[in-house]
Amino acid sequence: MKTLLKCLAGLFLISCGNKNVSFNEQSLSFELIKVDSFEVANFTRVHITDYSPEEGIFLGFSEVHNEILEVSPKGTILKRVSRNGDGPNHYGTWNPLGIGFGPDGKRVFQFPFRLITYNSDYEIVEDFRVPSPLPIRAIIPIGKIAYFEENGNTRYLTGPSTFISAHNLIFTEEGRDTLQNFTLLKTESGQTKSILPYEEDSYYKKTDQIYYHLMAKSYFIEGSELFLVHNLDDAIHVYDLTDDFKLLRKIPIRHKQLEKASPLPIGIAPDDQRVKDLANLPGRNRQLLNLGNNTWMLSYYQGVSKSVFEARNSQEKPFSILNQQDKLSLVIFENGKQLEGELALPEGTILFALPEMKILVKEKANEEVEEEVTRYSIYELWRN
Repeated sequence: MKTLLKCLAGLFLISCGNKNVSFNEQSLSFELIKVDSFEVANFTRVHITDYSPEEGIFLGFSEVHNEILEVSPKGTILKRVSRNGDGPNHYGTWNPLGIGFGPDGKRVFQFPFRLITYNSDYEIVEDFRVPSPLPIRAIIPIGKIAYFEENGNTRYLTGPSTFISAHNLIFTEEGRDTLQNFTLLKTESGQTKSILPYEEDSYYKKTDQIYYHLMAKSYFIEGSELFLVHNLDDAIHVYDLTDDFKLLRKIPIRHKQLEKASPLPIGIAPDDQRVKDLANLPGRNRQLLNLGNNTWMLSYYQGVSKSVFEARNSQEKPFSILNQQDKLSLVIFENGKQLEGELALPEGTILFALPEMKILVKEKANEEVEEEVTRYSIYELWRN
């Protein structure tokens, strides 16, 4: 991994050019510095989902070829394994929704109806059934799987809404009223149960309708606590993993600007323009990352008005939230409190947090030239 000159950048979805990225009007006492970069040479794009500090490698997945890749910090592919399709130790024809490192050197793969763990030679160690009302298919893995230990046993947080908006699971009023955040998998027995209902004072409980495209969440586990934020939350919720997910506290979030959303009736057609508007116009929380040292990042989309959306949307270049750089912001929390100010965000995609106050960013592909490399950058949060 080649070390670059440290160039100033803001953040959340990031790919870096050579120029510095300015901050929002009220600057934080922190800044993101680009400290490293690497590229992975492969015929198709490579999506990295996790990093193991113990093994010093990244875990990734190649598009089209559907291969599992282990990648060094310099970008060298150390191992290339195919487990797609039928045969011993294969997982079938559906690509995983999530892949990541688990306990004891395992590689954990989540599917719509299964959770499989592999050893480092990609031989199946465990194969669990996970109930799901929805057969979700993914082109590439969306993220990694959260887990914790309880009485010497591993617990995985699974379920279809770990990676997608939960509105996809709601077909009736009963489905809306009984919706919970996760399916908890106990590895010693294979038992599963739904956990963490939506809080009674949440946006989602204050209406008999639903928020299409606005029921996703971001979360991390730190010690014996689960930190969770939904798209429309105005607080980070902290739950006790040792006491049946009891709500311990709420940490308020202050957004500089946030376009409001209005819910719609259950059962409305997916191609209804109002549903499409909810996917693009309202503001929302996007990603919560634990950087260590009691420091977290929360990125959010401010949202746009209908007129701004129409001005920025065209057949040649359809509107995408990820391309609205002036509407993407990042706030910092330290010791359980949000700091003043916000950071602006460069282009690209923040993937996950790395040790030592760093994050991994997947840079945008070159739209003009087909390349056989996928570029990544590493940014570090520094105090001014």
